[in-house]
Amino acid sequence: MTRNFQRAILFAAALFIVAFFVRMPQAQTNKTDFNRDIRPILSNNCFACHGPDEQQRKAKLRLDTKDGAFAKAGVIVAGDAANSRLYKRITHKDANAVMPPPDSGHKLTEAQINSIKRWIDEGAQWNEHWAFVAPKRPEPPSVSNAAWVKNPIDSFVLSRLDKEGLKPSPEAERATLIRRVSLDLTGLPPAPAEVDAFVNDKSADAYEKLVDRLLASSHYGERMAMQWLDLARYADTHGFHIDSHRVMWPWRDWAIKAFNTNQRFDQFTIEQLAGDLLPNATLEQRIASGFNRNHMINFEGGAIPEEYQTEYVIDRVETTANTWLGLTMGCARCHTHKFDPISHQEFYQFFAFFNNVAEVGLDGRKGNAVPLLPLPTEAQTAKQTELKGSIAKLEETLSDKNLAPLQTAWEKPLLGQRAVATTEGLQAHYDFDGSLADSSGRYQNARTVKGDPAFTNGMISRQLTFDAQTEIAFGNQTIFKRAQPFTLAVWMRPNFAKPDVYGLQQIADETARRGIELLFQKTFLYDIQRWAAPLTIRLTANWPNDAIVVRTKEPFYNGEYKHLTMAYDGSGKAAGLQVYLDGKLAELVVERDALTGDFANSADLMIGTKIANKGYNGSLDDLR
Repeated sequence: MTRNFQRAILFAAALFIVAFFVRMPQAQTNKTDFNRDIRPILSNNCFACHGPDEQQRKAKLRLDTKDGAFAKAGVIVAGDAANSRLYKRITHKDANAVMPPPDSGHKLTEAQINSIKRWIDEGAQWNEHWAFVAPKRPEPPSVSNAAWVKNPIDSFVLSRLDKEGLKPSPEAERATLIRRVSLDLTGLPPAPAEVDAFVNDKSADAYEKLVDRLLASSHYGERMAMQWLDLARYADTHGFHIDSHRVMWPWRDWAIKAFNTNQRFDQFTIEQLAGDLLPNATLEQRIASGFNRNHMINFEGGAIPEEYQTEYVIDRVETTANTWLGLTMGCARCHTHKFDPISHQEFYQFFAFFNNVAEVGLDGRKGNAVPLLPLPTEAQTAKQTELKGSIAKLEETLSDKNLAPLQTAWEKPLLGQRAVATTEGLQAHYDFDGSLADSSGRYQNARTVKGDPAFTNGMISRQLTFDAQTEIAFGNQTIFKRAQPFTLAVWMRPNFAKPDVYGLQQIADETARRGIELLFQKTFLYDIQRWAAPLTIRLTANWPNDAIVVRTKEPFYNGEYKHLTMAYDGSGKAAGLQVYLDGKLAELVVERDALTGDFANSADLMIGTKIANKGYNGSLDDLR
């Protein structure tokens, strides 16, 4: 049968076994088990001086590993405790020779000593920790009542009952049975009509049909996903600080669907650990990788971003280990553990796998933290597909054969002409010849927000000069949009000797920083007299994930004028952004090319900033 029958066997075993037992006397003798009886004694009393710590190890004797315990002849003589030095030392009468030493604070009880003696006399069988021994499928044991056995699991249950001198309880009534299996598989009790139907179903496979129906229910995936969501530390809020809301339910729904569709466990694992890294990953596979985005996120003022970014990575390491290895790795974060086969070094090698997410330490104040995954609805996805098809058809008409003559005809009248500043499409022009007036005829006059700007001799006529405390507003420039080509040109002479000096910016919402920004970052001392810094340009819909960020390789120099022209083609791509410095096309470093939203806003274009000590100090001339 399908997976339903296999699961039915498991649930049948759980449901038919014991609720009440009848004790029957039975003599039994158990062979000493190393992991159960001996390892805890050695760990608690011996490992401090004879364990994994080389600095603390005494007498070059190691008792935490089989190789170490049997390395020296005579320490443990299998089958002969009386001639084993281990046994002799733990039973020695001399306080200077007995182990553990009296000053260690440890002393073996008589029962512990007898357990060690019995273990050695029985052959000193050393077992690896059961968690690290590959399981082997055993043969079902013989039992006292073969007629009671309905599946192989019952044989193991009855064998243990026989060993304990117990008998199984009577089979549950059908009304009880359907309630148990319904709660187990769906988390919901059965409806009265469902109980009646099962009680009156006299067919031989009535139980199997019941289980199949429950497994086919959408509630089955919800019930099974509950435990998985706990393992994944799923939550709809960030956890730290004010515990603000986030949207993680798409990953939750993916997990529920995976259980309801009986997804193979290997694929279930791969998609959650690396779904976003699969070749041609689907949206569903990318959502699956949200498993490792379920950790807590902080944005508390005063917290150290690097500290919390490290905590996020460690959370992924420990959660992955707990979930898939069935092994905690938390101890190895600080030191190599005496039991776990994970070293301190290996912990941070594993750490490196998860330390490559484009995230920030403090985030999530307004919803989800970066990086974000756009999740269009089915209708939106269909529309996107339709539009992509339309674009592809239109692009086919733009062949080189058709474009070549048009290009030639367009270039011919332009050849030999002297380049002059055009007024076509001019939105605003500030010549700063003694005022903040807009000379384009559109009357978008600038205004002083703070400070006292001065008009001095400049590159062309007069220039605007001010210090880092001055702010000038040029009104809202509506051409700054994602799908709108625009050009901005200005003469700039910055005076700076500190990082992150802000130039022109038109941004709304200081958290998302939606808009356009020109700033000088990575300031450096160019020579003994001059500071320099490249120009960084940001076109941002939602900082820092949804943005274009480019930086000029050629820097601006302190106190020297450069003419800047920034031309954007409306493509939403970094490749569509060109920068000219003193009339020459500048080479750009693309730091981010992930703009999906619009950077348009209703804010004013500003020079200067409200951020302390980072305002523009210098001069501007001929802003267009």
